[in-house]
Parts: sequence; C-alpha cells; structure tokens
Amino acid sequence: MSTASEIAYREVRGDILGAVFPPGHQLKEVDLAERFGVSRTPVRQALRALADDGLVTVRPNGRTYVSEVNRAQFEETFDVVVMLESHSAGLAAQHIGDADIARLEAIEVERVGVASTDRKADHRVFIDLNSEFHRIIHRASNNDKVMDLVMRVVDFPNNIYTKFGQINSSHNPKSLAQHQQIIEALKARDREWTVLEMRAHAESVRRSYRTLWEENAGLE
Repeated sequence: MSTASEIAYREVRGDILGAVFPPGHQLKEVDLAERFGVSRTPVRQALRALADDGLVTVRPNGRTYVSEVNRAQFEETFDVVVMLESHSAGLAAQHIGDADIARLEAIEVERVGVASTDRKADHRVFIDLNSEFHRIIHRASNNDKVMDLVMRVVDFPNNIYTKFGQINSSHNPKSLAQHQQIIEALKARDREWTVLEMRAHAESVRRSYRTLWEENAGLE
C-alpha cells in the first residue's frame, strides 16, 4: 500500500477497534477521502486491506460496512487465533532480540498506568498498546507468512466489544500478568514455554469474550 493508504488503514482500523465505527456502520469512500485529504484510491486500498483482515465487509452492491460478528464466526476465528498466535510466539522465542524485549516491558509499564483509569480516551490507548505488544512478538517470529496470517485474524474478535459498546476484556490485571509471563518465557528463549504461555493467554481472552457475549445475549 502507498503511504496514504497505510495512514487511512491505521486510522480506520483504530476507529473500528475503538468503537468510533461500530459494527454495521457504513464506511463511505468519499467521506474518508475528505477526512484524510486524499483521493478515493488510497481509501479504497485501505478498505480492501481491512476487508482482508475481516474488519469490514464489502457487500454485493459495492458498499462497505464494519463487519458484524456472530457467535459461530467468533468461535471459528478464535480457533485460528489461538493456533497462529501460539505458533508465532514460539518462533519468536528463537529470534527475538533484546531491544524488542525491552519494548515489550515498556509497553506493559504503560498498560499498567492506562488500566488504572476509566477515561474512554484511554481505552483506545490500551487497545493500541495491546496490539503493539502482540505485533512485536509476531514480527519477531521472523516468518512473514505467519505474521501476515496472524495479523489478519487477531483483531477480528475485538468486534464483539464494539458490538456491545464495551472495551476489550484484556483491560484487566489477569491480562497484565499473562503478558509478563510471556515476556519471561521470551527472555529465556524457551520455545515450548512461550507457546504454552501464549496459548494460555489466548484461551483466557477467548473465555472473556464468551462471558461478555453471554452477558449481552439479549442485546443482539
């Protein structure tokens, strides 16, 4: 993608995950192009990339909407998330450098501070930090194909939170503790340990999503 497309991609993706654009919201190329001060071509490219990620859906009439998510889609997608994230983390344990580990530790310090507030603006920051944490690990897998696959699916379940107007369930002490365990496993360059920690974390997040879905079943 061009620089303009990448900017549009990041901004729209952030607004979807931050619930600015809720599931079912129509994304109009002309409005987004005006917002970013670009032509419609880079916006169209950004929307195609978001469609590949599963965050938006292009309907037969050509209109683009933020993807809705149902329970079956969630379960199917999370099966893939758990498998890919744990495999990617295991690869990262063999390749990650000290600079990346230092950044992971810095992210967790930032997340602790953000998690202690209830300001809505900080919810987006928390989600962005969480995404960066996982992105660093997947990039360290040193396998472009694995990283491409995992980044296409890892954000899709977040639509549940925008669906019900609630923030990501990783906004809690359990997630912070799990991330710290992942860091310790990476520091040890222990592939099996890292796989186990990432799988446990992903399954814990899956259970949190399930709980949120069940608690809000009447809102569907």
